[in-house]
Amino acid sequence: MNRRLMHQLIRSSFVAVFLFAATLARADDDAAAEAKKQFRAGVNLLDDPDGAKYEEAFHAFKKAYALSQNPRVLGNVGFCAMHLERDGEAIDAYAAYLRDASDIDEREREQIQRDLATLTSTVAKIRVVVRHPATAFTLVDTRAQTRGPAVENSYEIQGKEISLRVRPGRHTFRVRAADAESLSVDASLEPASDTTHELTFPPPRVTTPLVVRETSPSLAGPIALGAAGVVVLGAGVTAGLLARSKQGSIEDRCPNDLCPATYDLESERTTAKTYGTVADAAFVGGGVLVAGAALWYVLQPKRRTTRPSTTASAMCTPAGCGFVVGRGF
Repeated sequence: MNRRLMHQLIRSSFVAVFLFAATLARADDDAAAEAKKQFRAGVNLLDDPDGAKYEEAFHAFKKAYALSQNPRVLGNVGFCAMHLERDGEAIDAYAAYLRDASDIDEREREQIQRDLATLTSTVAKIRVVVRHPATAFTLVDTRAQTRGPAVENSYEIQGKEISLRVRPGRHTFRVRAADAESLSVDASLEPASDTTHELTFPPPRVTTPLVVRETSPSLAGPIALGAAGVVVLGAGVTAGLLARSKQGSIEDRCPNDLCPATYDLESERTTAKTYGTVADAAFVGGGVLVAGAALWYVLQPKRRTTRPSTTASAMCTPAGCGFVVGRGF
């Protein structure tokens, strides 16, 4: 439909607002009021200063028709559906509009008949079958265009399949369930073709839980420190025994501090005192080392080891099926 006729349709839609309102005026109920409100909203959306908003207008007109069952609304439904490339819905709406509506402008009737002839002769039929336990899905149809952005439409599926009539071209189909999305299927639909495509979902990823274990702390450090403490304590014991032996020798050689003339008492006492000092220092140092080793062991944090998680998934494509196992941390 060219731009001139589009504006003619919009102007005629404004006229239809008043005819539509008059039809519903006798029905004094909430449904009639809401139908008029939706119809006016659809007309305003088509005449938006920033450009016609076909998708929002499409839903407004559909709601107005559902509430009123007034056939005059169907021309607007078909007009929006055709621009959204929802060709099957455009065919149904236009056919019912021409059949049921009265007083259609002759130029508008001729244009719609041409559009309807083009749509019915080129529309591609597709049946989409969903392989998934759920019974409610949203089908997303994306048609690539040579120029301009891709055209995307969504359809609700109740059950396991849906049959559509869409614009020929390169389409990508996918379905969404409540908690998953199917693998995409690309299809090049020829004019007047009739095809069936199945959409399958990838299997859920199975992940083994991360295993965390606590292991005993390393004993190497505390053992080395403790061993050093034991050695020092041993040296203290040895020095203590030597000091005691030296003191005994002095008492034997010099009873009541009376020593032989050749005996060097001061030198022997100095040696005994040195052994005693070494023994005392060794006992203190060795005790500190042993106590430090024990404290080190007690306060050392336990080490945590983890086993990496494992994920497994299977995937089937037209080229074949495969099984993938992955590991992660």
